Amino acid sequence: MPTGRTARARIDSAVMILASRRDRGDGDGDGDGCAGGRAWDHQGVRALVIVALAFPAVAAAQPAPRFASGTRAADVAVCLQPLGKVDAATLGVVERGVAAAFGFTARRLPKIALPRAAYYPPRKRYRADQLLDHLQAEVVPTAGCALVLGVTTVDISVTKDDHPDWGILGLARLDSQVAVISTYRTRRGVSTRVSRQRTVKVATHELGHALGLPHDDSVAGCMMNDAGGTVRTVDRESGAPCRHEREAIEARTGVDLPDVAALDWDVVLGR
Repeated sequence: MPTGRTARARIDSAVMILASRRDRGDGDGDGDGCAGGRAWDHQGVRALVIVALAFPAVAAAQPAPRFASGTRAADVAVCLQPLGKVDAATLGVVERGVAAAFGFTARRLPKIALPRAAYYPPRKRYRADQLLDHLQAEVVPTAGCALVLGVTTVDISVTKDDHPDWGILGLARLDSQVAVISTYRTRRGVSTRVSRQRTVKVATHELGHALGLPHDDSVAGCMMNDAGGTVRTVDRESGAPCRHEREAIEARTGVDLPDVAALDWDVVLGR
């Protein structure tokens, strides 16, 4: 876990002691994962603690912020890329939602066709991971945006555990430039207002992944809660980053975000 790994890294910087090591890692489709630590014998631990107390630890190197110093939230461009036909009203709501949640500047690109290579005939769906590949290869290089968010109305899916084709609301790769969301599952059996609220919440959640945040269920109702296979979880979210999520994004990007406890839905929905 990060705290333990950082502490050990600091001790390693103070002294050069060889010890046995075992690493492990795993992850899911959103890029979440964990890494194991080192196994130390009792005597080695005691020796390291004594030396660490005698010499100041050297701070572990932190990754550089994603954006240059002085970058404002409004300087960060998020491009909405319609994949197939998407109504202008939905795109406008997502634009306002992204701007309200993060302070970023959202703008839409001309629509493009859904890539044939991503189509999965047995379920008449599009594979979300292949849509991300398409956005990364064909849109990011010329879009001039920090992040590209694909928006589509068709059903999208991934392989999940024992399910070769699992329908999802959205997908993003952790700490990347691309994310994709679908309105297919957000609009079933609910009003237009609720559907659009859900769509915005899925958008901010997937952009959170692209900005480096994994799923986090430590506080209920926060942006990065895992949907757990149901859109009802999305309904409980505010749509904006909770304080700890906002601080994590600020640390990763070097950009100050607006302090927004909850989205003003009348504004976001254009009422």
